[in-house]
Amino acid sequence: MCLHQSYAVKLTRTTMTDINLDTALEFENELYSQGYEEGKEAANNEQFLEGKIYGLQTGFQRFLIVGYMDGLLQEWRKDGHSKNIESHLNQLQKLLDKISNGNSDQSVADYERALSAARNKVRVIASITKTTDKIAGLDKMVQEVGGTLAVSSNPDDMW
Repeated sequence: MCLHQSYAVKLTRTTMTDINLDTALEFENELYSQGYEEGKEAANNEQFLEGKIYGLQTGFQRFLIVGYMDGLLQEWRKDGHSKNIESHLNQLQKLLDKISNGNSDQSVADYERALSAARNKVRVIASITKTTDKIAGLDKMVQEVGGTLAVSSNPDDMW
């Protein structure tokens, strides 16, 4: 029952002579509590949805670059190169395989380390294979496709 319906029902049950101050204050407290609970529930639902959207966007951005590097790896493997290049390609594959999709603090730290090493390995391979044009605008491309997260440097401002 909505607040205004509840109020209308209460008014129709009592006559003006039956209303006393305690009843009015009790009714006011009841309405206040009901409104507070409805507001709290609405805020919780909204924060849950915002958190879910933030998580999906972050995951998409993080793994967009991993997918692009994996695509480059597959393309370089198809081209066929010397054993020296094959060694670099195997190292890149191992680095990409290390990347976890977990969300713990340790998983995120491991992701950052593996991604940094994989980026460096991609640069080396692109330089050797003379395909640096494929990685020249990688960061810009990832930002354009994945967007940027609106994150405040001050955690207190985020909430």
